[in-house]
Parts: sequence; structure tokens; C-alpha cells
Amino acid sequence: MRDKDKFLEALIKSNGHHNVTDLGAQIGLDENATMEIVTQLLAEFKIEYVSNGFCDYSLMKNQNRTKKYNR
Repeated sequence: MRDKDKFLEALIKSNGHHNVTDLGAQIGLDENATMEIVTQLLAEFKIEYVSNGFCDYSLMKNQNRTKKYNR
């Protein structure tokens, strides 16, 4: 599984309870690699920037993606 997919899955499972740097570290990424993935996901409109507590990013509303990662 690619790092971007792993990161997106970790973001979904964390449900906004961890910041992106911590999520990246959990799957073995350094801060630069994590921010590169966040930038890619923002450009692909898979996540959006939202300031809401611990995590500044949330998933874009898409039912199919949510169902895929919540199995």
C-alpha cells in the first residue's frame, strides 16, 4: 500500500483526534514526507483544511471513500 493511502486511512481512523505529523509518524513518515502527502491530498480534493481542535484537516464529504476505509 502506498504511503498516501496509508496516511489517508490513518486520518480516517483517527477521526480528527491526532494531528497530521503524529499520524505520519505512526506509519513511519518524517515530517517532510507527511506534509508532501497532505499537499497532494489537498490538491486532489480528498481532504480540506479545517481548524477544529487537534487535527487541522478533515476528509472531503464522499460516502464511497468513507465506507471503503471503515471496513
